[in-house]
Amino acid sequence: MPHLTDALQEINVRIPYRTVISPNATGDEISVELLRMMTRPTRVFVVHTEDLLASRFFAKAKEIGLMKQGYIWILITNSITDGLSLMKETETDAMQGREYVPRSDKLEAFKSKWKNRFPVSDLSVYGLWAYDATTALALAIEEAGTSNLIFVKTDATMRNMSGLQGLGVSQYGPKLLQTLSKVRFKGLSGDFRFINRELQPSVLEIVNVNGHGGRTIGYWTKEHGLFKHVDQRQATTTTFTTWKDRLRPIIWPGDTTFVPKGWEIPTNGKRLKIGVPTNNHFPQFVKGTKDPITNSTIFSGFCIDYFEAVIQAMPYDVSYDFFPVEDMDYETMVYQVYLGFPVKFVFDLVLGGVS
Repeated sequence: MPHLTDALQEINVRIPYRTVISPNATGDEISVELLRMMTRPTRVFVVHTEDLLASRFFAKAKEIGLMKQGYIWILITNSITDGLSLMKETETDAMQGREYVPRSDKLEAFKSKWKNRFPVSDLSVYGLWAYDATTALALAIEEAGTSNLIFVKTDATMRNMSGLQGLGVSQYGPKLLQTLSKVRFKGLSGDFRFINRELQPSVLEIVNVNGHGGRTIGYWTKEHGLFKHVDQRQATTTTFTTWKDRLRPIIWPGDTTFVPKGWEIPTNGKRLKIGVPTNNHFPQFVKGTKDPITNSTIFSGFCIDYFEAVIQAMPYDVSYDFFPVEDMDYETMVYQVYLGFPVKFVFDLVLGGVS
């Protein structure tokens, strides 16, 4: 999550709200947090959770109405997608990224043997990684040889003989580590290789989850970005312009292909408070006139007309109210904008000739 937050901030996307739900949370506790999320304008939710909590969490989200048209759910937990077949049809409509495992005769043969020996145990990508990791270690040992498999006991280990610390320091370890870092082979999960001592995932599969299970809509690699077909990654250049060109059609919550706008003002949400300066000398830009009957201020002028035209052109609803600003000069208002509207400032936005 911290890495994702940093990546989003680099493209000027902010996370306005975060929540932590205990794996042992009751249904009512989950509902309370979901209802709190529902009152906020954001309609894009990123979820990172355990499998058992995910099942209950999404069932509650569906029940409350957070899976209807207009919402977007993005799952970043690999194991949730691996367990899609175990989740009920009514539980989730979301986008998910998971490790892509290319099909191969070797993998199919292994799956067949696994199913015969462990018929009630599903083989996830973690199982494939574990098998490949064991294979990599075996190859590294064969390459490094089995000589000098001794442990040297230092003064520190002699003083503390409990557990593994009592074994001493391996003289074989550095050689094995160096050999292991150079191991490369085609495993059950795909290409197995280390770069800077980190296992490199070959391809990320992007899954559109709707109803029972999910459908693959594209793939991603660090080198080539998004692409529709896994064999297309070598040819992805500048021929595509948007993500729609690089992915298959997405079915969004509400069973629609219409792309949600991402946020809206909820019915019980906050209306924007817009401060409008009235102590200016250019009424053709902004003018405030008192209504003698209602005693409210009626605003007019170019800035007001332009703002209302922009609001009408927006693809989503923005609720707002104008408030006259009579006791604050332009420099003070502009400085408040620079400060980012601290809590003590009563307006969300200033409208007028402040440029």
